[in-house]
Amino acid sequence: MGQTIQRWLTLLCLLAASQVFAQPTLVIIIDDVGNNGPLGERAVNLPGPVTLAFLPHTPHAARLARKAADSNKGIMLHAPMANATGAALGPGALTEDMSPEELQQTIRDSINAIPFVQGVNNHMGSRLTANQTAMSAIMPVIQQHDLYFIDSLTNPASVAQSEARSLGIATDRRDVFLDNDRSLEGLFQQFERAINIAERTGSVILIGHPYPETLDFLETVLPPLIANNNVRLIPADEHLQNNAWLTKENATPYPVSRLQMQLMLPSTKSAITP
Repeated sequence: MGQTIQRWLTLLCLLAASQVFAQPTLVIIIDDVGNNGPLGERAVNLPGPVTLAFLPHTPHAARLARKAADSNKGIMLHAPMANATGAALGPGALTEDMSPEELQQTIRDSINAIPFVQGVNNHMGSRLTANQTAMSAIMPVIQQHDLYFIDSLTNPASVAQSEARSLGIATDRRDVFLDNDRSLEGLFQQFERAINIAERTGSVILIGHPYPETLDFLETVLPPLIANNNVRLIPADEHLQNNAWLTKENATPYPVSRLQMQLMLPSTKSAITP
């Protein structure tokens, strides 16, 4: 990990040298928590206020959600939704062949299965999030439970965020996936990209998973990130509270930072269809 630490120190120096008018914020969401106990424990024990997204009705979800609440972590339901490849969804699956009433009861049961839940994001969902009828059935239940919604954006044609916004639900969308490539270089490239977006726009939402490689990486880079304090790590609910009046579409861009000029990272959002 020596190369990682050296590169991270270089990144911190660039952050310290960059000039922004306000402190950028970083939201880290760890999806797919609940099936694996040891990896879930490591996710709960990550430094700082990361947000954990729990798969409903999984063996370790309720216990780990309670532990996460005690550790001041953000807590979300990671709601399984139909995907384009037909991959298995597990308990709490939301699919296109369900009636609106079935969709609503299923999402309600999943919400109730996660203690201290604050919000919802989609697990997979590249088919269902593009289905207006399904989203218009699901979002009122999220509204009734006074939860926020973050679109994982597994499909660029998703209508989930717009449907949530139409009901006044606090909502945003994923900016960067951290670990599609779990190599050290891939992880670092995506993390640098997230920091760059935060500096330019004021905030970024980064989604990862409880893979051993991802947890190793975050356990290494989060302590100096938190200590440096040039980019502030916050839970998803705080991000949405802070930005309830402002969406990324009409945000005033932050000035181009020295970090951006040094790294020359891409600025466009990505969308991956699992």
